Amino acid sequence: MLDSVVRRNPNCISSHTPIGEAIALMEKSQTIEGEGGVLVVMAPSPESQPLGLLTPDSIVAQLAAGLSLEQPLDPKHLVPIVSLAKSQSQDIEQVQQLFQEHDVPYLLLLDEAQQICGLLSRQRLRSLLYPDSLPDSDICDNLRPFFERSLNLLTIVDRQGRFYRVNPAWEKVLGYPCNQLLGQPFLNWVHPEDHEATLAAMDQLNRGEAVEGFVNRYRDREGNYRQVEWYSQSYGDFIYANARDITSRKHLEWELKRWKIHLQAAQPIAHLGSWEFDVATGRITWSEEVFRILGQDMALGPPDYDKLLQIYHPDDRPEHDRLVQRALQEGEAYDLECRVLHDDGQLSYIQARGEPGFDENGQVVSLMGTILDVTERKQQELHLLQTTAQLEASNQELEAFAYSVSHDLRAPLRAIDGFSQALVEDYGERLDAEAQDYFERIRRNVSRMSQLIDDLLRLSRVSRVTIEPQTVNLSELAGAIATHLQEVYPNHPVKLQITPQLTLNADPSLMEMMLTNLLENAWKFTHHQPQPQIEVGREVSLKTILKTTPEFLEESSLEVAPESLNPHLLDAPVYFVRDNGAGFEMKYSKMLFRVFQRLHDTQEFPGMGIGLATVQRIVQRHGGLVWATGQVGEGATFYFIVP
Repeated sequence: MLDSVVRRNPNCISSHTPIGEAIALMEKSQTIEGEGGVLVVMAPSPESQPLGLLTPDSIVAQLAAGLSLEQPLDPKHLVPIVSLAKSQSQDIEQVQQLFQEHDVPYLLLLDEAQQICGLLSRQRLRSLLYPDSLPDSDICDNLRPFFERSLNLLTIVDRQGRFYRVNPAWEKVLGYPCNQLLGQPFLNWVHPEDHEATLAAMDQLNRGEAVEGFVNRYRDREGNYRQVEWYSQSYGDFIYANARDITSRKHLEWELKRWKIHLQAAQPIAHLGSWEFDVATGRITWSEEVFRILGQDMALGPPDYDKLLQIYHPDDRPEHDRLVQRALQEGEAYDLECRVLHDDGQLSYIQARGEPGFDENGQVVSLMGTILDVTERKQQELHLLQTTAQLEASNQELEAFAYSVSHDLRAPLRAIDGFSQALVEDYGERLDAEAQDYFERIRRNVSRMSQLIDDLLRLSRVSRVTIEPQTVNLSELAGAIATHLQEVYPNHPVKLQITPQLTLNADPSLMEMMLTNLLENAWKFTHHQPQPQIEVGREVSLKTILKTTPEFLEESSLEVAPESLNPHLLDAPVYFVRDNGAGFEMKYSKMLFRVFQRLHDTQEFPGMGIGLATVQRIVQRHGGLVWATGQVGEGATFYFIVP
């Protein structure tokens, strides 16, 4: 019955046989499927007695002891001999008892002449006795091809850190034959900089703790180092380890990290941030640049979608939400510009783009996109608009000035010339009453001409002066101008109401000139009002005015469509100067800001018709807007925006 588990006529070798030669003979002696070779080591002549068995495990023990392949076998590292008479080899109980008592893998069978005739295998005996229970022997049979063919680096290491077993994958990865590794300390191949961490991992294993995901570097046969990731656990006298060569993965990780660094460095330069939205979880991921562009604290992380909407300008939220929902539901990409409200009250502009990501069923599972800070571009566009407006204003000013020189200034000059000539020709040195009348008329025209020239020069100067913007307190400025006017016109007391802390960013001298013209007009046109009142104040914005008072456009001199205005003008505060004076008819409102155009008699309300034109030039030079509303006998209101 037990003949099938006996290895007959085992090879015998001398204890003087070099280890390398013994390994070669052992490979040839693998006659039983699934088992390694076994050799009987004999004492040298003349005794020629068996000293022990040489198995693959004892070969590893020989090498671990520091022996080279050229040195002879060391009997200390052989498997002990337990002999059994061949006649007793069929007694299963006795055989099992011997295996249990001596814990050896083989029994040496001796014939009647006490000669070696076979080896009885404990592993095969178990397989024979327990064919259906998958005993340890069969487990070993199944694990051997797994160990030999695994693509991972499998090894068994003793507690001193020496290779006890390695699989062929080691030769494939490092290039060393497996027998060059066996018995050698693995630190011989570990990068010197990784020794300390590797020994710490060994200490952890020797304490019975598993090591997972530990990475160190092993030198290959070419002198290069490979990144190896370890998963190890100790058991008994050995440490069992499964490792993977992750050099390629580490290289990819390094490349990704390098590109990520480049991307992070490039995003602030380009003012471009990236983001991702996970549909299933609702999670939003931002790059660092998105936090900067949107003015959010990176430590707090990205907000959820509802809070994100609150970052945008209220007028832009519906369109942003509509495009996002369409991208989620219909899978359409989007590209829009919107405004961002910062905590400090500043307004910036962004270009938001989103691309949907799909699963294998075509369902949208994510949105990925970019946010580009276009504030600088918008400011440049605004600057271009302002420059264009300034150019147009300068052209109109030159045209008006040329017109005044060729027409309006000629009348006073002709008067001076004509009356002077009449005085000389008709009266000579005699100055009677009529001559005195002529002379008086000359003086009036000269005075008018002088005032006209001054006003024109002032208007021209407004268009040429360099604007130096800074914070201007209109409330304080209006108060100072009003005090001066009260002193100039003591018989015309006015009830003045000025909203406090009206501030804007503009050129102080031009603002003073503008407010002086507006308040002087208000003072002048309330002259016949028994209870004159003037108010300087502020509205929230033109957009708010249009929403709350739809008829406002029809009742004002504003000649531009709101939708054509720059958003800065629609959202900026609106300042005004209001009086309860003479007012004007709205049908003539387009004439208000034109040079030399007047809506009232100069005898009743003196003036040259240049003051409001000057106001308009000042506002336009700041890129703003000015208009008026009024009603005859009920006063007028002049609005202006300086963004």
